[in-house]
Amino acid sequence: MTIPPERWLLDTNVWVFGLRRDKAFPACAQLLDRVGSFSVVIPLQVLKELNLALTEDEMRNFYSVINQCSEFIELSWQPAAIELVKFYEERGCRKGDAVIAAHAEALGIGFLVSENRQFLQTLKGLPVEIVTAGEAQIRLATTLS
Repeated sequence: MTIPPERWLLDTNVWVFGLRRDKAFPACAQLLDRVGSFSVVIPLQVLKELNLALTEDEMRNFYSVINQCSEFIELSWQPAAIELVKFYEERGCRKGDAVIAAHAEALGIGFLVSENRQFLQTLKGLPVEIVTAGEAQIRLATTLS
């Protein structure tokens, strides 16, 4: 019996740095190359932010990744619940971060990957664990070995 891969949420910045192969954040690109070792849920807020942050060519690359890994990528078009967004805002998250954290909780995602330092430092002891792409790589290495 095959165990399905964990479902993770990749924050907008992980997608941007990964798709751009940003040399300052190599773990982001490496993580995108390993989709399939984990599943990715992409909520509406991340899709909106990517449309604002990426060029047309980068968006084509984004959708190419989705098409190549379609069995491991789930798009969620549901808006985040206002109550959950407020919950995360009250704990110090900025608006966009609060929406992404609310999506993660509502979708049952316990593992969110982000390079946003403020986001990483804000949420502690909540149902959503937030780690860097480098820390996610370590998690993959330990769960796959």
